[in-house]
Amino acid sequence: MRIFETPPPRRSPRIQVINLVDILFILLIFFIASTTFRVASNAPTAVKVTLPEARTAEEIGKEKIPHLSITVAAEGTIYLGKEQKQIGIADLEQALRGAKTKSPDVLLELSADKKASYGTVVSIVDAARAAGIHNITAFTKRSVKETSQK
Repeated sequence: MRIFETPPPRRSPRIQVINLVDILFILLIFFIASTTFRVASNAPTAVKVTLPEARTAEEIGKEKIPHLSITVAAEGTIYLGKEQKQIGIADLEQALRGAKTKSPDVLLELSADKKASYGTVVSIVDAARAAGIHNITAFTKRSVKETSQK
């Protein structure tokens, strides 16, 4: 009779490589599916605008009326609509007249970079009024001092 039993020989621990490959494959699929692909064209997908700050800035999207957005970049380039189509100031009034005929109560949403020329913004407002659009909203961001106090 044995007093001490010898333990069975131990197997060395191994990492299951197949499980790691499955996890890496799922991560790869996730990153491919969640990546936005840029279509090769001359039009930018989004215009980078630094909005000016205002203490009385309101939240957007409260009204349920049709709207048309105009964005003015820092260098003065004007973009019209959701698709951010570049347009000149000379053609802007005609495009706004077309939007007014499609929807008489259209709201014009104006986003201008704080470095954009004031004259460009005034020209856009003038073109909107000439087209018969008087409901104009200017986008700003809430000032940092105001948000930290709340």
